[in-house]
Amino acid sequence: MTGYWDIHNHILPGVDDGSGCMRETMEMLEEEYRQGVRHIVFTPHYRRGMFAIPREEIQTVYARVCEMAADRFPEMEFYLGCEYYIHSDASVERLRGNPKYYMAGSRTVLMEFAYEASYAWIMQTVSEVRQMGLQPVVAHAERYECLYKGRDRVAELKTQGAYIQINCESILGKCGRKAKHFCMKLLKEDQIDLMASDAHDTEYRIVNIREAAELISRKFGQEKVETIFIHIPKKIILT
Repeated sequence: MTGYWDIHNHILPGVDDGSGCMRETMEMLEEEYRQGVRHIVFTPHYRRGMFAIPREEIQTVYARVCEMAADRFPEMEFYLGCEYYIHSDASVERLRGNPKYYMAGSRTVLMEFAYEASYAWIMQTVSEVRQMGLQPVVAHAERYECLYKGRDRVAELKTQGAYIQINCESILGKCGRKAKHFCMKLLKEDQIDLMASDAHDTEYRIVNIREAAELISRKFGQEKVETIFIHIPKKIILT
């Protein structure tokens, strides 16, 4: 099947801890294409003091990637987003009226937290971002230990207005049995809105959309695959 979206990855070269060069970027795009992905939102890290390359430089890199990919992958569509690290009240407030941190010109924000972030902090952030008129997406929710400590915590985040994203590698068991079990449970309970590769390179943190989609199709049916990998991404980016 084709038409998948990958809304969280680090494929742009030289802007964070992802792809290190244009050649690796093209190899990653080739793998995305081979696996049926036709829409990619590039999401370089923004983390003040660590990953804070000026947006203008990122846009220049993005334009160069789009130009080089146009002939090789004419069916693919590319968008520029951001994985925004939230660690303080100031980092939340920085989102207000600052579309350079949003996803592809939409009102959606892909939010990353510290692994040890408290549940109260994540809930508070989701609430404040919603009050700004933005749509929060909690990136790789399976990484946050606080969400394992209460059966209904993910459901409560969704009730507060968050979308929940998990990484493909987690349901494939590449992040340990605990994370896989957690993700499969959430999938069974219809708590997952989005899945993405979070790919960083061609060797270790790789593109694995197709393998994850095939597993979900076997376990939960093709309709769930299309909802998570096509319909919801399209909704939050294009509407």
